[in-house]
Amino acid sequence: MFDFETNPAITAEISIDSSGSVQTLTATINLNDVNELTVQDFSVSIDENPSNGLSLGTVEASGEGTLSYSITSATPTGALTIDAGTGELTVTDATLFDYETNPVITAEVSVDQSGSVQTLTATINLNNVSELYAQDLSAYINENPSNGQYIGAIYATGDDPISYTITAQYPDGAVDIDASTGQLTVADSALFDYEQNGSVEVYVSVENSGNTESVSAFIYISNEREIGDYAYGGVIFWMNETKDEGLVCTITDLNNGNTIQWHNGSNISTGAIATAIGTGQANTSAIVSSQGTGSYAASLCDELVLNNYSDWYLPSIDELGEIYANREIISATSSAKGGTNLSIVNWSSTEQTGNVNNAYIYIFAAGQSPSLNAKANQANVRAVRSWSDF
Repeated sequence: MFDFETNPAITAEISIDSSGSVQTLTATINLNDVNELTVQDFSVSIDENPSNGLSLGTVEASGEGTLSYSITSATPTGALTIDAGTGELTVTDATLFDYETNPVITAEVSVDQSGSVQTLTATINLNNVSELYAQDLSAYINENPSNGQYIGAIYATGDDPISYTITAQYPDGAVDIDASTGQLTVADSALFDYEQNGSVEVYVSVENSGNTESVSAFIYISNEREIGDYAYGGVIFWMNETKDEGLVCTITDLNNGNTIQWHNGSNISTGAIATAIGTGQANTSAIVSSQGTGSYAASLCDELVLNNYSDWYLPSIDELGEIYANREIISATSSAKGGTNLSIVNWSSTEQTGNVNNAYIYIFAAGQSPSLNAKANQANVRAVRSWSDF
């Protein structure tokens, strides 16, 4: 009742009785107006992971005149802001509203009324929400891997057990996924062929209780040098074990596909008797040095400039043997690149030791082995050159 705003003056009539003689007086209590301020602690529950700027509610305070609000401390710092004029609390840093890190966020709020200050506590209780985050994958793998070979794993985080399912892949059947770990492995190595598929696309559904994310995995297939590849000016027909050097042959026979003799008109010893892989260049140089200018098998190769390469030569018999062994894929690649199939009879640069009349040839038919042919006879020519990735 002693509230200035309700009853600024309180009065009472008082009767005084003295043996029947009664007197009345008035008692008056004048109230002084006092600056009043009351506040109430604030509490609210919200789901974790809100948006920045979300209103959490307004703190309750009452008093005369203008009230101003400020946060004096908060745990964690920087999570909240308050409107100085209205007391509305809002989310400032949504990343701090993470149940796993900060299940409860608190702030001490100061309310000022013309110098009269009261403090209240604001408490925000976070509700744990089932969460799921998954990320696309980019991976690289060399062509011709082994079935079961590890490629990479889909990265995902969240509550509860997470499961992984392939929803689509191109080409179909290329990849398997571990349902509990998200690890991708090769399912069909034949599909990891750079010449047929430069990449594999996999689409994955990632799930936990109540959440689903769709992600993609792009697997880029790296080209590895292979017999039959078209590179370094021709078709690869031989490589060393580490595949960093090898030999290529032209995609067509020289001399416009016509046959030609081995010698330059006479049978002389050229010293070109080496047989091994890697000796064809030296054989060719020896033949040209001995026989001079003219139109014959070794000179056609020695003078050839093709695909910006000028180091072509006539293969030794073992080098020609590698062409014979891979004749089917060489012919297929040659035809695909606008060339021609290998011819039946082909010269090597290896002459017969001790007999100046003969040189070695290969007959490109099943079951054949090196044989001798008179240098004056006709045969076809495929030039070769060496390459290196050094």
